[in-house]
Parts: sequence; C-alpha cells; structure tokens
Amino acid sequence: MDISRLVDRLSAKVGSARVYRLAPVQTLVPERMIKRISPLAPPTGEVWSENLPRPARLLDPPERVVATALVPDHPPALIVWRKVRHKVINADGPERIAPEWWAGDKDGPSRDYYRIETDQGGRFWIFRDAPMAEGGRWWMHGFFG
Repeated sequence: MDISRLVDRLSAKVGSARVYRLAPVQTLVPERMIKRISPLAPPTGEVWSENLPRPARLLDPPERVVATALVPDHPPALIVWRKVRHKVINADGPERIAPEWWAGDKDGPSRDYYRIETDQGGRFWIFRDAPMAEGGRWWMHGFFG
C-alpha cells in the first residue's frame, strides 16, 4: 500500500515535523525505548520485547507520588497522586532497572518499578529511586489499560 500521498498531504497541512512513526530502540530505560522516524522510512528490523509488561502510556516526565509502604522494601499500600488518595490492593515487583553503563549512563539512579492496582480500578506503573538509603522518592511513570 502506497501511503506517500497521504504523508504529503498531512505534512502540508500540519508540518512535516509532526508526521512520523515510532520505532523501537533496544534499551531497558523506558524513556528511551522509542524514537521518531519518517513515516516512509524502511523497517528498522528492531522489535519490542514481548516479555516485558510495559504500560500503554508513559508520563514524560514522571510525576511525583507520595507513597506509604508497610515495610521499607515492599510496594506501597497507599499512594497520593495529583491530590487523590489510592489504596493499593494488588502489586507486582520490584523490577530493578539500572543505569546502562555500557551506553555511557554511569550516574543515573537505579529504579525499582512496581505494577500496582488500586481499589478504584486504576492500574499504574510506579517506581522508587534506589537506593532507599538516599530517600527513595516515588514516581508515577505510566498507566496500563
């Protein structure tokens, strides 16, 4: 299917910088897993990993969350995000994502990610800065479903 005429029309209407498609990037850091490429570019050959459960939408940048955990190394039992209190009824994790030293990212913090479900039906992807000895701030990074 030739979509070049459609791409030309859209580019003329909204600007060529706003017409793109997303391609996967081989990295473990969630913010770097996609890149914008031309809609007419050939396939890159890269694929997204199917065994990593990732949210459909990421916040850029992640937003601060106030969290209360019953035990320091456990997922939170309660979070407050955007002034709304959410009781956590189910949690899975942690999944530790460390800086990619082989890509020159030596100073970035490690993150402990949790997939949580709240009593109101929300399914979120949150993380805590690691190590906990330095404060362990919590962040909302994405949404499932």
